[in-house]
Amino acid sequence: MAQGPPSRGPELPESSVGASRPTDDTVGVASAGSMSEPIDDIPETTLGEFRILRRLGKGGMAEVFLAEQMSLKRNVAIKVLREERLADETHLKRFKTEATAAAALSHPNIVQVYTIGEQNGTHYIAQEYVQGMNLREYVTRKGPPEMGVALHIMKQVAGALQAAHAAGIVHRDIKPENIMLTRRGDVKVADFGLAQLTQAGERVDLTQVGVTMGTPLYMSPEQVNGRKLDSRTDIYSFGVTCYHMLTGAPPFRGETALSVAVQHLKQEPERLEQVRGDLPAVLCRIVHKMMAKHPDKRYQTSQEIVKDLKRLTQGEADVEADAEEEPAHEAADTRAGAGAVGRILAGIWRLPDRPLASQAWILVLLALATGAASAGVGWLVREPNPFDVPAKPDSTQDMDSAAKQYIHAMNLKTSEPAWQKVIDYHPSNAIFQSSARKQLAMLHLAKRRFDEADALFNNLAGESDAEFRAFGLAGQAFILHHRGEYQASQIVIEKVRSLSLYGKLDGRMKSLFDDTLLRNHKEIDSELNQEWQNLLEGPHPETGPQRDNE
Repeated sequence: MAQGPPSRGPELPESSVGASRPTDDTVGVASAGSMSEPIDDIPETTLGEFRILRRLGKGGMAEVFLAEQMSLKRNVAIKVLREERLADETHLKRFKTEATAAAALSHPNIVQVYTIGEQNGTHYIAQEYVQGMNLREYVTRKGPPEMGVALHIMKQVAGALQAAHAAGIVHRDIKPENIMLTRRGDVKVADFGLAQLTQAGERVDLTQVGVTMGTPLYMSPEQVNGRKLDSRTDIYSFGVTCYHMLTGAPPFRGETALSVAVQHLKQEPERLEQVRGDLPAVLCRIVHKMMAKHPDKRYQTSQEIVKDLKRLTQGEADVEADAEEEPAHEAADTRAGAGAVGRILAGIWRLPDRPLASQAWILVLLALATGAASAGVGWLVREPNPFDVPAKPDSTQDMDSAAKQYIHAMNLKTSEPAWQKVIDYHPSNAIFQSSARKQLAMLHLAKRRFDEADALFNNLAGESDAEFRAFGLAGQAFILHHRGEYQASQIVIEKVRSLSLYGKLDGRMKSLFDDTLLRNHKEIDSELNQEWQNLLEGPHPETGPQRDNE
């Protein structure tokens, strides 16, 4: 079919890892950062039963098109493979075998391969079409996610790898670009059955012209050495990807692909807990265990990762990663702080998802913990308080982006000026601003500066984002309780419930919310009891008429 004159769309944005074009070959995804281009360089507007609609993007191995599967009247993503990748018959045969195996995978966290085909020398894959963005784009736009979101992503990716490895399929190219986040919050791993074209165990020539940084940033040591690969290479790359997600940058960087690859062989990454002090020590050890240089020192299966992540979210401390020898510099009180109280808070965090019997014992533990604290809500402001440690006068720096400013503030942890700079210097980035307000509000609360905290809570309560709004409302309820306005506090609590926002609270705010609720009931009941007692006793002789005078 004749085509119109070629007209090029706008250039795709430069990759953040140094390539002039995006290094990701995202399969079946309309990334939020992708730009459509007209079709001007493939011979047909149909491939088999698929009618090509528009280009979604292109990478080093293939070009991706949106197409309509005419028989089923559904949109699919068509990946047209570059001819130079198929010149070797051995590669082509391996690709067909492994892509067929990938097509047999059926898992909610894996981009579904529908079919592979060939038409007039054009080899293609038809896959699930998913709208969303990849993990690299997400971190670039929104910054490192909080622990709850990070665990949600990690568990789903680990589940996808578990399904693929059980089927004997090794991905070989796990990286943020191949982890897709859909608009509904689902996570899907892309490119099973395709990465094998270039990395089926052969040593990659890292000095050749045209080798991009995309893969070496996440490449396992055995990939660098050209050794035989098994599922543990995916585990290493997954660990590096998690490190990138949690810190905002991969652990190793350099000017050339070779310099990055050498670091994977010989250099240990900076400890995750030193970069993100707000993360549980157990989570940091899970990530570092995945990134062990020697395959035998890593998790041996993805199932082990899934198991440990589930234990972590359920508040258990005896995960496999705990068995690893801790670094000498790791403070002993870090583990203590994640002990019994951590398990109780994690249990509260998951309370709505637990059966009633399980909810009961968590509430009992909460009641005991609240009583033991003797100050109830005051657990946030008890002495000595780590938040009271003053920041160094010269500890804050001005960064050129909201993401860098936020990471800098996280590294300083309790520096109020650092969090304030995120708010003041980067007003165009609403996500980082609101996240900084959350952190700053808790610092004010810990130092009993309730009016300043209330101003931030009020700001967050007006947000359209459910997570920030829930946080703000929970803070408002606490402040009102502190001021003795128990009925008003209870009205705010009921608002959180009616809007189904309780599940959006993180662990510390759920604990604060529950404690405020219990204390509201106690105070309101006390007031009612007093009123009832006054009613029964009647007016005092000196303040009201006697009945016999009526």
